[in-house]
Amino acid sequence: MSSSIRRRDVLRSMFGLAAAAATAQIVAACGQQASPAAPAKTDGGAVKPAADAKPAADAKPTTAAAPAAAGKTAAAELVYLNQSRGQLKAMEALAERYNGQQTGAKVTIDSPGPIDYPKKLQASSQAGNMPDAYYAIGQADMAPYYKAGWALDLKPEMDKGWIKNFSPGILDFQEFRDGNSLAVKPGIYAAPWEVNTYGMIYNPALFEKGGLDPKALPTTTSEWLAGLNKLKAANIGTFAMAFDFIPRFTQTYATSWLKDEEIDATLAGKSSYKADGWRKSLQLFMDMRDAGVVFNNTLNATNPDLEKSFFNVQELAMFWTGVFSVPVQVTTAPQFTAYAGFALPKGEGATLEPRTYGGTGKNGVVNAKGKQVDESLKYVKWLTEKEQEETFMEMVPLIPTNPAALDPTKISPQLAMFASLADKIQKVYSPMTAPVNEAFIKGVQSMLLKEKTIDQVLDDADLAQKG
Repeated sequence: MSSSIRRRDVLRSMFGLAAAAATAQIVAACGQQASPAAPAKTDGGAVKPAADAKPAADAKPTTAAAPAAAGKTAAAELVYLNQSRGQLKAMEALAERYNGQQTGAKVTIDSPGPIDYPKKLQASSQAGNMPDAYYAIGQADMAPYYKAGWALDLKPEMDKGWIKNFSPGILDFQEFRDGNSLAVKPGIYAAPWEVNTYGMIYNPALFEKGGLDPKALPTTTSEWLAGLNKLKAANIGTFAMAFDFIPRFTQTYATSWLKDEEIDATLAGKSSYKADGWRKSLQLFMDMRDAGVVFNNTLNATNPDLEKSFFNVQELAMFWTGVFSVPVQVTTAPQFTAYAGFALPKGEGATLEPRTYGGTGKNGVVNAKGKQVDESLKYVKWLTEKEQEETFMEMVPLIPTNPAALDPTKISPQLAMFASLADKIQKVYSPMTAPVNEAFIKGVQSMLLKEKTIDQVLDDADLAQKG
């Protein structure tokens, strides 16, 4: 069977062309995934605002009044606030196309970069000058903006026919349902154009230098740790992940023992984090610490820093990240394509097949308080149409959410592993709350410094869940 055929089968499965997948409900969180433990959906580098930093709930727009009246054709000056480095060129090219189509609006892409993005979004909300459209990072991080009225509920437009631009079930990763743990009014506030999964990327040349066979990939975490020990002995950078991905990694590894519904119940506050699967996930961090195989020993680096270490400096052998790192490589290190990937190995003695953290990636949110709401909505809809998604797929590259744009034969080798995981995304309804997310990040970092035990971190997570 050819690799292109296998990828096509994977992608068909991923988009729910089977009835079960089409009806699966996966609400989400990845910029984040529906459930995953963190602010999901960042471009790998978005750092969440400080715990006491909140968007202004009652800020009045300083440059805008009411939405444009229906039928108005006056030119609109729209700003899309972009978080992604990897998608910037595509966004700019599409803005130029949009501006040239005499749409009655001119779009400008404002791109502060993934690390500064959350700070700029927060400052804009407090100043009352939010952009016309913008990118939603993790659902836990975005909840205050949604509750403050800075996002238009897109579900009514989806119900009118816009939903045809999305593969069956994919919007479940974005929808807030009644009774959600973040207390956001039910609705869909972001329209995605990218499917997102997480996995391990590795440098085959460094594997060979460390005495590892780059084709004999680990299938269990004991095999994986053995490989890390060989890399360490050869004085090669071992393994790392971004600090804000710690909860996502933890939740991914926990699926070796926990069913999706069990994870959902925990994230929703109905079950304790002291279940065996969560405990074993934290034990893996302990094992890495004791073996001395964590590249940045307290996992305090950002994803952009690690992308530079992996793609540009090529000092890091293994890196757990999301599919969004592929376009970063294309943009910042186009000559380095000799890397590959594999799924996070299952736990030793695992009772279940592991499922990845993931869901939807880059997206568009319409500012409900903006002065050009109708035009902003029109622009975001346009971005999800076939022609624009084909541009994203070719220029970025990425896995599009619009099935009409999907051409499995054009999936690059670097995307193949991430695409193969798309039918293994966890189907979890509840996003992890921001306090729990922070408890896991700080707790694991403290464990690596031998300041906290596993039980203390799990206690902190339970307390954070209770508020």
